Amino acid sequence: MRLDNFDIRLLRVFVAVVENGGFSAAQSRLGMGQSAISGKMGDLEDRLGMRLCERGRKGFSLTEEGRQVYDTTLKLLGHIAVFEEEAASIGHATVGHIRMGIIDTVATNPECCLQEGLRQFSLRYPKVSINLAIMETTEIEAALLQGRLDVGICSSELEMDGLSYRRLFGERQRLYAAPDHPVFALSGAPADFSDLLDFQIIGRGKAYGVTPLDGVHGLRTRADSAHMEGTVFLILSGEYIGYLPEHYARVWVEQGRLRVLENPAFDYLNDFSLTLPRYGHCSVACSRMLDELLAAHGLKKPLRPSSRKRLTELNGEG
Repeated sequence: MRLDNFDIRLLRVFVAVVENGGFSAAQSRLGMGQSAISGKMGDLEDRLGMRLCERGRKGFSLTEEGRQVYDTTLKLLGHIAVFEEEAASIGHATVGHIRMGIIDTVATNPECCLQEGLRQFSLRYPKVSINLAIMETTEIEAALLQGRLDVGICSSELEMDGLSYRRLFGERQRLYAAPDHPVFALSGAPADFSDLLDFQIIGRGKAYGVTPLDGVHGLRTRADSAHMEGTVFLILSGEYIGYLPEHYARVWVEQGRLRVLENPAFDYLNDFSLTLPRYGHCSVACSRMLDELLAAHGLKKPLRPSSRKRLTELNGEG
C-alpha cells in the first residue's frame, strides 16, 4: 500500500478512535460526528483490506490486525513528527504537537507553577499545539510507556524503570471528616492510628500502600477512590474519613463542611514529578516544554529526592 495525505489523515482518525475508546468518545477530539468517523474508519479498512475493530452493542474493541496496525501507525506518526520538527528547525522555528497528562486537583496548589510554564512556552513557541488531559497517575505512566503521551505530571509511589522522574513540587495531605462525624465525639483528639479502627476509611484503590493508613492492621475500607474529587464527595457524605490535599480541602474547611483531624502524625507530604519516557526520541518542542516547566518551578537540573515522607521525618523529629 502506497501512502498519501488522505491515508495519513485516516490513520490519525484511527489513532484518535483507539485512544478515546470508540467512535462516540472521539467526536470531541476530532471535531466530527459519529457517522463521519464511522465512514472514515470504513475507508481505512477498505484501503488496508482488513477489519481493524469491532463496534456494536458489546462496545468498541480492536481486532488482532487492528492492534498491530495501531502500533505501526504510532511509529509512522512519530517518524513524521520528527521529520516536520527537523525540517522546521532548518528555518529556525519550533513546531509540533505536545501531548501532556497531569493529575487532578493541582491547580489550587500554591507550589504548582504549571500555568506559568505553559504561559512562557505558548508565548515563545506559538507554532506548537498542546493537548492537556487530566488523568490518574497510573494512566499517565502507562500512556507515556505506550507512546500516547509525551510528558506527564504525576505522583508516583512506585517509580517505573522505563520512565524518568524530576520532582517539581509537593503538597501536604491531611485526614478530613465531616464536622458531625463520630470521630469528633471522642473524648480527645485521636492520638494514633489505632483510634481510627472503628471508623470507615477511604482507600485509594491500589494494591500497594499510598497513605500512612494503608499499613495499619484492622483498618476498615468500604469505599475507595483514586481521585481527590471522588474522595471529597465520600467525606462530605459524613460516613467516611479520608486524605485530601490541604490546599484542595481549604474551601470546604472554610465553609464549615470539613474538619481536619489535628494530629501531625497523620499528615504526609506527596511529591509531584515531571515524568517522561526514559528511552526514545524527545522532540525539540517537548524538550523546550520541559525547560519551561523546570524553569517555572525554579529548577535547572533533574532532581528527585526520596518520595513520600511524613512531616515529622522531614523536620528531623522521627
